[in-house]
Amino acid sequence: MSDLRIATADRAPEDPARLGGKAANLLALSRLGVPVPPWLCLTTEVLAAAGGDGLAAGDREELQRRMDELFPPGAFVAVRSSAVGEDSGKDSFAGQLETYLWVPRDRVLERVRDCFASASSARARLYRETRGDLASTRGAAVVVQLMVDARVAGVLFTANPTNGDRSEAVITAGLGLGEGVVADRVETDTWFAELATGEIRERAVNSKRLKVVFDREGGAGTAVVPADAEEGARPALLDAQVRDLVEIGRRIAEAFGGPQDIEWAIDAAGKIHVLQARPITTLEREAVFDNSNIVESYPGLSLPLTFSFARAVYEETFRGSSLTLGVPERVLGENRSVLANLVALVDGRIYYNILNWYRLFQLVPGFDRMLPAWERALGLPRRHVRRPPASSLAARLVRLPVQLGAVLRIVYHVAFLKRNVRRFRENFAAVREEFLQRDPDSLEAHELLDLYDFLATRLLGSWRVTIVNDAIAQQAYAGVGRLAERWRIGDRAGLVNDLLCGEKGMESVEPVRSALSLAERIRSDARLRAVFGEGREEAEVFREIRGAPEFAAFREALDRHLDLYGDRTVQELKLETPSAAENPAFLVSMLRNYLRGGQDVARMEERERAIRSAAERIVRAALAWRPLRRLLFAWVLAECRRSVKYREDMRLARSRAFGMVKRIFRALGRILAAKGLLAEPFDVFFLTVDEVMGAVRGHSATRDLAALVALRKREYEEFARRTPAPRIATHGVALARPFPQACGIAPAPAEGEMRGLGASPGRARAAAKIVLAPTQGLAVSGEILVAPMTDPGWVFLMVAAGGLVVEKGSLLSHTAIIGRELGIPTVVGVSDATRRIADGDTIEIDGLSGTVRILERAQTSERA
Repeated sequence: MSDLRIATADRAPEDPARLGGKAANLLALSRLGVPVPPWLCLTTEVLAAAGGDGLAAGDREELQRRMDELFPPGAFVAVRSSAVGEDSGKDSFAGQLETYLWVPRDRVLERVRDCFASASSARARLYRETRGDLASTRGAAVVVQLMVDARVAGVLFTANPTNGDRSEAVITAGLGLGEGVVADRVETDTWFAELATGEIRERAVNSKRLKVVFDREGGAGTAVVPADAEEGARPALLDAQVRDLVEIGRRIAEAFGGPQDIEWAIDAAGKIHVLQARPITTLEREAVFDNSNIVESYPGLSLPLTFSFARAVYEETFRGSSLTLGVPERVLGENRSVLANLVALVDGRIYYNILNWYRLFQLVPGFDRMLPAWERALGLPRRHVRRPPASSLAARLVRLPVQLGAVLRIVYHVAFLKRNVRRFRENFAAVREEFLQRDPDSLEAHELLDLYDFLATRLLGSWRVTIVNDAIAQQAYAGVGRLAERWRIGDRAGLVNDLLCGEKGMESVEPVRSALSLAERIRSDARLRAVFGEGREEAEVFREIRGAPEFAAFREALDRHLDLYGDRTVQELKLETPSAAENPAFLVSMLRNYLRGGQDVARMEERERAIRSAAERIVRAALAWRPLRRLLFAWVLAECRRSVKYREDMRLARSRAFGMVKRIFRALGRILAAKGLLAEPFDVFFLTVDEVMGAVRGHSATRDLAALVALRKREYEEFARRTPAPRIATHGVALARPFPQACGIAPAPAEGEMRGLGASPGRARAAAKIVLAPTQGLAVSGEILVAPMTDPGWVFLMVAAGGLVVEKGSLLSHTAIIGRELGIPTVVGVSDATRRIADGDTIEIDGLSGTVRILERAQTSERA
């Protein structure tokens, strides 16, 4: 069969390399007798013979004949690249080559051409080069396989990929198509089973609200839809199906000579289908990098100084909070690498090293029961964390004092939260006052580092209360929701959000109040209005305000604002981002937005208080004859409101702390540049904290800092061209292979309705303004902002907007909280919103139900 160019399970070439790795595995599975959906493969010779116009005429005709034989009329297929070496024990090519699902018959040729093209893409070449295949000339084949309309689907590992246990199979299953499991788009159940016997060791069954299905009406691939409530409450698999899957997995692993990663699906008739299998390329330690939630603090690229500082802050803060929550010093010492690696740098972007967070929380007595609320607060997919095996009665009695101590600590921290927050504020105010007495620009390098050490010593120790408060806020928020659901008080999600509206004294709103007060001064003064008129550069406006004697009163008010709130700006936690005090042009552009819009915070807050009062009336009516329930609900709600308020207030303190650190390192940058060690002061941000200290104190391993900076600038230029996936799994050496990139194919434009999480109630209808990265000259006047993510500094933009739609975020994110406080309709967690909505589209959002609808397309829109 040397001339065979299109292979099937019954007719295949003698040399399996002609099929590529994926198709060769399908052939082996078919010959093993496991249930594989019908498939065919266009061999590497087809690509070699293809011209600029696509497949050769003979290959096109043969493809049509084979599809007629294998697939029923009207069938949909999957079209996948199958590169030589793909899915091998050495190379997985995960995420590097194209896959197209639910392809209709009339588009198969087009998708085959796209798959062939992906084999020689820059992404695939980079992967091969990084893996040591410098020739980058391997052939590629393409697999066409019948799609399975799955009732449930998932992944089976014939060895535990997390701990390397080869005796244990792990099955993850979700409702609907397997895409939902692989892409973390749906809730899943997990089983741990004995590989040799199929005996179930442990199961974790979750409530499954969503499933991925084929979008037959939209014709745009797949859609995430609500799952049937009864089906979602049941385990996704029967125990017998778990045993059958383990049996199939064991046969495949034995035949293939090692542990396997197997994708499977079960159709409505209960038949199991094996979709593909590939070796688990390594059973070294797994790492999962996830940018959920942290992208609010560090959106986009973060330079090395910021990452090294953030990494140290996370380590010390969570070390202190772990001690506070009862983890012994000895245990923390044994897990030092966990604390030191809570965050990772992925192509210049800061991600959570998420498995280390789970490892850390497993050290905290009783925290396993608190994990679901933590995951929801961060917008993470539910991940099952194995509990220790069942212990004897004697062992449980030994642990009883530890568990009792955990309960007492929680009670203590809730009872004394107000006092501890007050002490934090007093300490922070004292440290900041002492810092302000010293001018960093007048200090020499060693004195600046001494000042940095002073901040670290005095602040990091007290910062643990912010972590404890976050934990209380997450649990209290979840508690209010559970009580509302259990006692059937209104709509659970909407009610909780409404009850959190209109909280008085939220300090994180004060920067907006101050800025709006400045805008009122400008509005009431014709001379100031003329200066702030359109068409003048922000820097020019600021210079005139600074120099003109007639603006002395306004200048005094402006300086007071910058002294109090100058550290609050967009991307404020990046040390390389200048504060508003260092870059007043940002404030000038925000004041112009307010002058255009005429915002009134008092009116916004009055509306929010009305929403809150209406929700409280619903609670009182539902619990009118239940005094004990009413008392319990009121107490949990009060704790939730208090801790959320503390959380936002302490975030403003965090902005100010980072502002002090910025001033220190900007001064150090000027000194190092003046000494000839750096080309310019800003280059200090391309060094790590330890490298700056080493240059000053003499323990640097590199003298040529300028060359090091030049190297990092080249790397960051490359990072800027990449878009890493939001969730990345690696094994072994993290940098041994390229990080998978986010899908480069734009999703279909939104037609009809998109859904996210309603975070702040209210409806808004206006033009959409797509904001991928806020700039200081961004004009906002009542539009609905649509963004990938936001950070605390966006509060200045939010108040000028008619509404907010964000791809990331949760109901406890800063975006959601400030949206509620300012009465701005807000929807978070809207997948691909910035790519499905075009700038200028007229959209309507409902901050209660979480819906986003496009009412009218902009005539001259260009998609991001």
